[in-house]
Amino acid sequence: MRSKKISLVVVPLLLSACSDNKTLKQDVYDNQFDCTLDWNYQLCDKELNHDESGALYIRYIGPQYYANNREVKYKGRVVAAYSQRSSRQPLVSKVVKKFAKSQPIRGGFGRGGGSFGG
Repeated sequence: MRSKKISLVVVPLLLSACSDNKTLKQDVYDNQFDCTLDWNYQLCDKELNHDESGALYIRYIGPQYYANNREVKYKGRVVAAYSQRSSRQPLVSKVVKKFAKSQPIRGGFGRGGGSFGG
């Protein structure tokens, strides 16, 4: 009887971990400085956008990363986010961008890797 209770707890945790493994996020910043404090400055992209009134504004977008792992591969190295300074809701996707500067790294058990600053 005891093993059934344990499996009822473990299975939902594993399912939620797997679903996060497919969800991609990109942090959104009001300025380049905040984006650079989180990521290597070369990974922060400037983007023009419109607010609800139609006014044009600039925001900065960090690289795509998997929801359960804020690390990306850039020029053959692993880059990890330094902090979480994003000022807006992250952009969410299920598709990796084809021509991005960096590639998201899937998280998992026993994952290792270093990071470097920019």
